[in-house]
Amino acid sequence: MTALSETSAVGEADANQVVRSQWLGEIEFGPSSELLFPVGLPGFEGERGMLPVEIPAQKPLVYLQSLTNPEVCFVSLPVFIVDSGFHLHLSDDERSILQLNGDGDPTIGVDVLCLALLMPSLGTVRVNLNAPVVINLHNSRGVQCVSEDTDGGFYRLAENGHWESAC
Repeated sequence: MTALSETSAVGEADANQVVRSQWLGEIEFGPSSELLFPVGLPGFEGERGMLPVEIPAQKPLVYLQSLTNPEVCFVSLPVFIVDSGFHLHLSDDERSILQLNGDGDPTIGVDVLCLALLMPSLGTVRVNLNAPVVINLHNSRGVQCVSEDTDGGFYRLAENGHWESAC
């Protein structure tokens, strides 16, 4: 199993490292795959190094595996899987943490990766689109954007496999 990476250069095998995950086993990765969360994630402030892992048979799931704690692994989906009309709202502090340039909104999929964390809920899963994990694709810095002022809301996975509003 290997981590997601923007680039995978031939000849970097000696620079690759292995992280052991309680949930995913051994994962080989290169330095370009590492994500930096300068303020951690809410409730996990000490988890600053993460590794995005995608298992082809489980697409579009993206796992965020801690680089320091084998027991910490978050399961996520790209926000557009849940809500194709999702709009990202970033505070000035979040823009600063991500080191985003310019005043315009970043484009999801071009400038940033925007993920919804999955949470178990009464026999299914739910997501809070008011708290997406945002990763700057140009510098691999990430932050969880927690906002009450957005229209994202909570969604749950229905029995028919579609996402529906949980509010």
